Amino acid sequence: MTSGRAEHNGVLEDLCDHAAQLISAADARLLKLSIRAGDTAVELEWSPATAASTAAPPGVLAVPAQPVPAEAVQAEAVHATATELESLHYLRAEMVGTFYSAPEPGAEPFIGVGDEVQAGQQVAILEVMKLMTPVEADRPGRVVDVLVTDGTPVEYGATLVALDISPQACRNAG
Repeated sequence: MTSGRAEHNGVLEDLCDHAAQLISAADARLLKLSIRAGDTAVELEWSPATAASTAAPPGVLAVPAQPVPAEAVQAEAVHATATELESLHYLRAEMVGTFYSAPEPGAEPFIGVGDEVQAGQQVAILEVMKLMTPVEADRPGRVVDVLVTDGTPVEYGATLVALDISPQACRNAG
């Protein structure tokens, strides 16, 4: 059950990464993003004025959606408006390693959901061959989600932490 859950989370993370690449490569305005991990589905809704004239960006493979069984559509569906997506910033792994959310086993995590962070503030550790490298926020914001479980191996570029960088979230964090 645990390996199935980890695989499910990996699929969801991959979907989010690919959706973020698609969104950043497209020059049209995105209205809605819906992601499901059970039997995999991604739905992007563009503004009507640009939907007809917008082709898939170079390097992006457009794949027709496959039907998703009703039992796969669960509470894990993610919906976000374009404004919410624009205010999110992801801290990514700058190297391959093991992600640690706290300075040592049993200690309080560096950050939690809802915490405000400053640019340069340590938010995690990446360990490679017993070398502990701090992961620091590259801009101020409010932690929306810690996307990696403590002790999980990560690859270069993996999304680690989601920050809300909207002016409202950064009012006290900047």
